[in-house]
Amino acid sequence: MSVAEVDAGRDVVVIGIRHHSPACARIVAETIERLKPTHVLIEGPADFTDRIDELKLDHKLPIALYSHVRRGAHTRVTWAAFTDWSPEWIALRSASKVSAEVRLIDLPAWHPAFDGPPDEYGAAAAALATRLGLDTVDAMWDHVVESRAETLTVEELTGILDDYFDAIRVDDATVSEREQYMAAWVRAARERPGSGAVVVVCGGRHRPAIMSELARGKPTDGFWPAVPTAGPDVDIGSYLVPYSYSRLDLESPWWYEKLWQATTSAGEVAAEAIVRDLRSQNHRVSTTDFIGFRTQILGLAAIRGHSLPTRRDVLDAAASTLVGEALASPLPWTLAGEPRGPEPDPVISACMRTMRGDRRGTLHPDSPVPGLVRHVDMLLEEFDLLPGPVVLDLADERSRRCSRVLHQLRVLGVPGFERTAGPGSGSAVVSTEQWMIVDSADRLPVLVEAAAQGHTLVEAAGATLESSLTSAAADVERLAYILFDAVLCGLDSVADRTESIASESLKGVGDLGGVGLLLRAALDLWRHDSLFGSRGSTLLGAIIDSASSQVVALAHRVRATNGGADLPRISALAALSDAMEYAPEILSTDPTDELTALARDSGAAVDIRGSALGTSWDRIPPDAAVDAVRSIPAEHLGDWLCGLFGVARERFLDTESSDTVLTAVDEIVSRLSEHEFLTALPALRQSFEFFPPRERDIIARRLTTSSPEAAVVNSLDVGRQLDARVDNALAQIGMR
Repeated sequence: MSVAEVDAGRDVVVIGIRHHSPACARIVAETIERLKPTHVLIEGPADFTDRIDELKLDHKLPIALYSHVRRGAHTRVTWAAFTDWSPEWIALRSASKVSAEVRLIDLPAWHPAFDGPPDEYGAAAAALATRLGLDTVDAMWDHVVESRAETLTVEELTGILDDYFDAIRVDDATVSEREQYMAAWVRAARERPGSGAVVVVCGGRHRPAIMSELARGKPTDGFWPAVPTAGPDVDIGSYLVPYSYSRLDLESPWWYEKLWQATTSAGEVAAEAIVRDLRSQNHRVSTTDFIGFRTQILGLAAIRGHSLPTRRDVLDAAASTLVGEALASPLPWTLAGEPRGPEPDPVISACMRTMRGDRRGTLHPDSPVPGLVRHVDMLLEEFDLLPGPVVLDLADERSRRCSRVLHQLRVLGVPGFERTAGPGSGSAVVSTEQWMIVDSADRLPVLVEAAAQGHTLVEAAGATLESSLTSAAADVERLAYILFDAVLCGLDSVADRTESIASESLKGVGDLGGVGLLLRAALDLWRHDSLFGSRGSTLLGAIIDSASSQVVALAHRVRATNGGADLPRISALAALSDAMEYAPEILSTDPTDELTALARDSGAAVDIRGSALGTSWDRIPPDAAVDAVRSIPAEHLGDWLCGLFGVARERFLDTESSDTVLTAVDEIVSRLSEHEFLTALPALRQSFEFFPPRERDIIARRLTTSSPEAAVVNSLDVGRQLDARVDNALAQIGMR
């Protein structure tokens, strides 16, 4: 229904708009000023109408209405941004001037109607742009609407908008739940006693459906529709937050700001700003270049039939007159989405930077904030955390609690809190931690948005870590990083769901060495950490249990190949062995029987078999140890010993079975031919490198039947002779 129809006696006008469009904002302002309606209905969450006075405070735009809904572990957030030229913002301001009653008429942002996929507006608009021969929706909008804003009447421009949005929705006759709800508000406003004109401001895509519903809807007797309320199991919240041009879902906010402020001279203002930016970067732009740039803007606008230069006219003119070399990638404003390709030309960068702008909004001091913001303010005051350097002694309980607060803020991504030094593990020697705190304009919006994760700092940081664990999936490096963050935040025993999430994530990890590293780190913290207070923590215990089970499962999958010993997987079995020895009470199942079977599995990798035997080495009788040695092919004996020594080195020499194993190895090696011996030698050497020199000397003494002194001399002489033979053999084949 057009504005002209209202003048002819109809009582409702529905203005379909594009968010952040100066042309739409002018239509809204002029329509409300001329009609002086009784009601102004704006697309927005109906449950915020009672708080609409918050929007009337003296804010510096841009700002946004931030809403969240948390159902269990799932959180959904939305932002409805306002700029000085947003049609919804202009509707709110204009309504106040004519004393119209303002209501927001969409379903609340938490409503399940918003849970589905987004509507197809973008795809339909892109298809229309293609049919018109334009490469982006923004270029099409500026060509069809913004370029005509000053030369057409409100009625003419409204007609163009209606045709545009009808074309966008031409193949969609469905009416969504949201559109039915908004239409119900419009009918109620129209039918209220004493109601005059009603102006509705909504997204243009919704206009055809709302008009259809108004034509066939049932009377309401003027009663406002009920505002849905969330159930007790749903956590919701809506707050205003400062916003910035960089966060707006708009290609060139600064340009549209200038188009709103000075429509007829926006092109000239933009040209001056781009040249000024280039000159500030020491890029030469002569007066002749500047004149050519301005002339090109006007020329492109005339050729394209624009009564006023558009954003695209300005950008294309800059590229054609100021860029001196061929470009390696397409102009970014000709692409939908983020620019691709190499670093753009300095002129292109200046254009994008200028058109984007750097304006940041601020809220009026009386604007409400969620409890998390107050909680953080209280904690910062409690621990005297002021801007500047902070040094904490983690051996002190108060400093440790302060450290946890700072780490929780860091995990939430709150700007202004940087850890500059500190221990990297629970067994680190350094016990001091250093931070640098600075004021940041982004602190408030980040904290307001973090309130979607929880009402206290601990709750929000815990939920953030849980979400990170879920997204990390099988990335063991990320899992380890996140779990250490949990320790630093002091959340290792307070987040109820973290244990199960971390355990589930571990089940998807297929890297045996990676799981071993995670197991080792968790076990060391669980056993020894005194700095962060995580010794014996529930979370780390759960990680140790899950990682131990995963090590056993993955070890079974490693089958025999021609490859040598793999140190990371041997280390994983060593970590499992330590967990069996030092934390048996937290392992849900005893893996001893499985490891015993693995040690005997002839199809398993030999280093895995040796490692599996090493996990229970102090319980292996001598006869069984000898049988295990003799079951290994001579060429792989060194790999098997790598596994055994890598897991059981510290216990090997202290058991009765060690002498029998060494004797059996000596017998096997003695029977090898020279070629077989040289083949087996590298792995054998590697295996005994697990022992420090003193222990290697003990092994040499045990192997000789002569006196200890002679044994050492003889073993050294033999070793030298052997080295000489190996060097000579290598030289003969050109490998030395």
